[in-house]
Amino acid sequence: MKEEAVALTVGQIVGKSLKEYGVPYIVGLPGHGNWSLLDAFSDPVSGIPFIQVMHEQSAAHVADAHYRVTGQPTCACTSIGPGATNTVIGMATASCDSTAFLLITGSAATHMRGHGVMQELDRYRVPDFPAVAAAVTKRNFDVINADMTPFVMHRAFNAMLTGRPGPVHVEIPLDVQVQQTDIDVQELKKRVPVGKPRADSKAIESAIELLLKAERPCIVVGGGAISANASKELTELAETLTIPVVFTWNGKGAIAEDNRHCAGTVGWPGSLPGNETAAQADVLMSVGCRFTDW
Repeated sequence: MKEEAVALTVGQIVGKSLKEYGVPYIVGLPGHGNWSLLDAFSDPVSGIPFIQVMHEQSAAHVADAHYRVTGQPTCACTSIGPGATNTVIGMATASCDSTAFLLITGSAATHMRGHGVMQELDRYRVPDFPAVAAAVTKRNFDVINADMTPFVMHRAFNAMLTGRPGPVHVEIPLDVQVQQTDIDVQELKKRVPVGKPRADSKAIESAIELLLKAERPCIVVGGGAISANASKELTELAETLTIPVVFTWNGKGAIAEDNRHCAGTVGWPGSLPGNETAAQADVLMSVGCRFTDW
């Protein structure tokens, strides 16, 4: 039986979508550019908790940390102008480390864009903040009408979680935040992300052959191993082939540090045993590591 369409505001649609995707709370700072969203989040229809921080940068870092700890994305929400730009450092951190969170910001009302309303970024293009965020996000979406909101929310979560995880930004103008639309509840239900990339089987066979022939093999582990929940498989590989494991700072925890195959951290802030083990290896196997200097 088809579920009945109900009239919801954009804020309510966003809140219900976040709940469908398992977001436990929204973190951010209230402002004139997002208060209609916050009203909707506290509405019984949405019913999703809002945690207020003292600075928007903190909101981005909290959302980033939530993904690192739980493996599930959450949402940060801020006002327009400086409220939005204060999140850039947090988004850049998440982008560099491949952690996912959703940033929702307000923007000037659609009919006032380009008129220099309070805190609007309108110097060279309208709206301007998505251009700022583009350098440190996987995708940017501008919700210009209520009907596109469910589609944008699904696309945002797919973009965050498909392939290499990363932050995604959604901008919602003030007037659009309170627009209503009749929507089939089915449209709000969670859609499964496209999936995770898989390695080429021939490349895996070649890697195994190299490791078996190596005299001093070493596995270098980065944060990608943690994001992929590969700790169990990584430990089994190291123990089966008796290979020492070193890890970057982001890779800490991928293998227990009291495991006899753990040789320590690597890179410029790494440990002496870790760096010596990696430097003397004749074959290095990278697991979730980009070979940066730390």
